[in-house]
Amino acid sequence: MPTTFGREILGRDVVDQAGDKLGVLADFSIDMGSGSITNLLVNLEPDLDPSLLPWPTTEGLLSVPVDEISDVASSIQLSR
Repeated sequence: MPTTFGREILGRDVVDQAGDKLGVLADFSIDMGSGSITNLLVNLEPDLDPSLLPWPTTEGLLSVPVDEISDVASSIQLSR
């Protein structure tokens, strides 16, 4: 994955299937063996309770598996 791509998507809004904003992409996890992105690390909106979401939080960031992404454009759209 080119470094410029990583810089381009950091800071984008992450929205659910209904278009509601979950937060902002803060970072991502990479499989060091393959170099593939495995999870998006999302800084949640302050009014959201992470315990109500289907993904775990790690160090205060929501960890969303990449297979949950349906589209990457001006925002990152999740499939649910």
